[in-house]
Amino acid sequence: MQSVVCHLIDSNLGSNYFRSIARYHNRDRFPVVIGSVEPAGRLQEMMRELGTPTFSLDATRRLQYPLVIWRLARFLKREGVSILHAHCFDPTFIGLFAARLAGVSFVFTRHHSDHNIRLGKRWHTTIDAWCARLSDHVIAVSEITRQIMIEVESVPHNLITVVHNGMEPLPKPKPERIARVKEELGLGARHVCLMLARLHEEKGHRFLFDAVPGIVSAVGPTDFLLAGEGPHREQLEAEVIRRGLHDFVRFLGRRGDVAELISLSDVVVLPSLAESFGFTLLEAMSLGKPVVGSTAGGIPEVVANGETGLLVRPGDRDALAGAICSLLGDPERSRVMGERGARRASLFGFERMIDGYQSVYDRINKVSRPVDHFEKDIATSNAIVP
Repeated sequence: MQSVVCHLIDSNLGSNYFRSIARYHNRDRFPVVIGSVEPAGRLQEMMRELGTPTFSLDATRRLQYPLVIWRLARFLKREGVSILHAHCFDPTFIGLFAARLAGVSFVFTRHHSDHNIRLGKRWHTTIDAWCARLSDHVIAVSEITRQIMIEVESVPHNLITVVHNGMEPLPKPKPERIARVKEELGLGARHVCLMLARLHEEKGHRFLFDAVPGIVSAVGPTDFLLAGEGPHREQLEAEVIRRGLHDFVRFLGRRGDVAELISLSDVVVLPSLAESFGFTLLEAMSLGKPVVGSTAGGIPEVVANGETGLLVRPGDRDALAGAICSLLGDPERSRVMGERGARRASLFGFERMIDGYQSVYDRINKVSRPVDHFEKDIATSNAIVP
């Protein structure tokens, strides 16, 4: 028996994650349609290239959400969708209402851990918890995320299943392509430390900046490449100049040559303050690179500390500098960790993630919550929603 699954995300950017869902889903049992809350863009182009049905809800601001919910509910009914699977905050909120109006099952993936709790975003956390308790099921990307939902948000444990993120193996780039990127970036014989992360305070860039002087003093001049965009780029660039680190730290922006950047680097680092999973570390490990990360969130579930990389307490400048120096100063240890990392990364295949999702869909199909359950829960909920 077929169950059409609709995946909903907020942005319309191209994404390896959704491309892989389109490629690996079970077309006979769980055909998918993948769309965005925002107007059509690269996501829709990618889905059409893959022959996957797609759509957009054309929202440009939150004031449009009542119309968007009605529009999505109509779409779900018209397309015969059985399960709506939402990703991220706004699609989860929109999707919950639309699914109940359409009478279809609702599941979402919680892609963040304790970021909003740590920053004291009380209403964000309240709405997160409210949506989780009213869903048919929730997929957590790590065990720590599941624990936070149970202990902080009071979500019943039987509503949550952990399905670790999966990854398509990054293709190993040819040596000439790596050499071309090194030349483009003007890299010489210095050590290279790469950080692939959104430019946001939760990723811990400032703690890497704290560690730079000690690293340079211990191992010599090192290039710290920061790949990614984000809301805090301007502040972070200003801080690099203020600290006098501009000879070592470089902002690369959003890049399409991630495999090449990883391959030309000596170590990949992610000193996050909050992290549900640590996907970029998994990418680095898949290409045989040693990694240094924090113990925040789900990172310890990805990186085997002392075997495939080194983990330090979030915000510990000295420990971060020491971990990076120990790898830059010991090529043989780095090589062995990289080999072990590649083997561990193979455990997080995309097929396994899709199998986990589809097991959740099977569970939902067997135990469907009646539609009027949503109305009862709204009447008894203490949450305030917009």
